[in-house]
Amino acid sequence: MEMTAVLKEASEKLGIPKDVLLREGFASFLKERKRLLMAERFEMLSRYGAKSPEELGRKIEAGELPEHPTWEDYIELTNLEDELTRLEDYLRSVASRQ
Repeated sequence: MEMTAVLKEASEKLGIPKDVLLREGFASFLKERKRLLMAERFEMLSRYGAKSPEELGRKIEAGELPEHPTWEDYIELTNLEDELTRLEDYLRSVASRQ
């Protein structure tokens, strides 16, 4: 069954407007994605005993941690932070349209 047909049928059977189903589904997706990224962030920071990417960067620069592979993880963490910020923006946008 095509997605539009599934959405239409679910909307009718559940008595929930299609736009509400889409908005709620999108919000759920964003929240789950955020949860996964936060877990990844926590795991990476815990590995180095840091509370933030900034602290990790300071530890690398101070020579407390080896540059390799820590710099690669630092870069990945900054990318995660950017994605988390985007997800928060999307979640705020979805919430403001309810």
